[in-house]
Amino acid sequence: MSNQGKRPDEIEFNTVVGKNIRYLRKSKKLTQTDVGQAIGVSFQQVQKYENGQNGLHSFSLYKIAHKVFNISMDVLADPQMITKHEGFKD
Repeated sequence: MSNQGKRPDEIEFNTVVGKNIRYLRKSKKLTQTDVGQAIGVSFQQVQKYENGQNGLHSFSLYKIAHKVFNISMDVLADPQMITKHEGFKD
């Protein structure tokens, strides 16, 4: 779901979720391909999620949170998630 025509707050949400996905993926030493295979999308789509270029449909967000990272969806949407963890460098 492209950011084209989205409101600024929706784009910001997509960016936050993307950064959190990238952080968690790297912390678990997973590739974009690993995440994509787990939720049924290409690594390119995962890359777009991580860059905030595309937003996730709610079911994809659910699958990433629960199936890949074993967390609740609200953790992925938390703008402070990364700062609550030590050791991440952008």
